[in-house]
Amino acid sequence: MRRAVLLLLLSLVLWGLASLAVGWMLLPDLLLHGPMPVREKGFVARMKEEVAQEGGLVLESVTGGEGRPLELWHVKRVAPKGVVVLLHGFGDDAWGVLSTSRSLPQWDAVAFTFRGRDRDPSTPCTLGGWERQDVVAVVRHLMRSGFPPNRIVIAGWSMGAGTALLALVDLEQEGFRLGGALLECPFEDLDHAARNHLRQTLGPLTPLAWLAQKTAMFRAGQRAHFDPAAVSPVRAAKGLRTPVALVTGDADALTPVEGVRRIARDHPDLTVVAGAGHCEASGRLPGGWKAWAQERLTAWGL
Repeated sequence: MRRAVLLLLLSLVLWGLASLAVGWMLLPDLLLHGPMPVREKGFVARMKEEVAQEGGLVLESVTGGEGRPLELWHVKRVAPKGVVVLLHGFGDDAWGVLSTSRSLPQWDAVAFTFRGRDRDPSTPCTLGGWERQDVVAVVRHLMRSGFPPNRIVIAGWSMGAGTALLALVDLEQEGFRLGGALLECPFEDLDHAARNHLRQTLGPLTPLAWLAQKTAMFRAGQRAHFDPAAVSPVRAAKGLRTPVALVTGDADALTPVEGVRRIARDHPDLTVVAGAGHCEASGRLPGGWKAWAQERLTAWGL
C-alpha cells in the first residue's frame, strides 16, 4: 500500500514538472507565433488587381498597438455609405478577408494584418491583447479621414470577431459608438481559446494539460507584455451600445456555440447554423454572408 502511494506521489510530481516545462517552454510559441498563411506565387498581386477593379485600392499607413506599423489596404467607392473594417482570424492575414469587400459594393472596405505580422512574422500574436489597439488605431484613422463613427462598421471572423468586441469597449470608453459589428464565431476568452485548440490535438487527454495551459498563459503574457485575463470577449460584450450581430455553427469545435451563446446574452441577434463548422456558418445561409450582413445593416439604418 505504501509503495503504491509513493508511486502515485512520484507520478504526480513528474506530471507536474513535465506540465510546467511544457507550459513554460513549448506552448507559448503556439500562441505567440501562430502560422502565417502560405500564399502561392502571384496570389497577392492577383488579389490586388481583382479588388482594384471594384474601385480604387489605396495603401495607407497606420501605427497600431505597441507602436507597430500596419499596412492598411483601403478599397474606395464613389460616394460610399460608410466603411467596413475587415478583421481576419488566427493564422490568416488581410488578403484572407479583403475579398469580402465585394459583398458590400456600396461601402468602402479596409483590411490589415494584425500587428503587421505580414511584414514581420516574428511579432507575437496575442489574440486580442495588443490587436485590440490595432483596431482602435484604424478606426481613429478612418475618423480623421472623414468617416463619422456611426458610418464605420466592423466585420470579424474568429480571432477578429473576438478582438472586435475588445476594441469596441475601448472605443466606447472614448465616447465613440460605431454603426455596428458583424461577427462570425467569436472566441469566448483566451483561456477557452487555448483549451479548445489543445482539444484538437489531445482529445480526451485535454484535462491532463490544464497546468501546462495555465503556465503557458502566464508565460505568454510575460513574453509579449499583455494580460491574458483581459482578453475576454464575453466580458467585453457586456454593456456595449454598438449594435452587434452574431453568426456561428453548432459543429464548431474551435469556438464552440456554447461560448458564442454566452456572448449573445447581451446581444441576442444570433444565428446558429446546424452542422456548420468553424467560420462556415454564414456561407451556408441563403444568400451567404452578403445577405446576412446586408439585412443587419438595413435594420441598423445603414
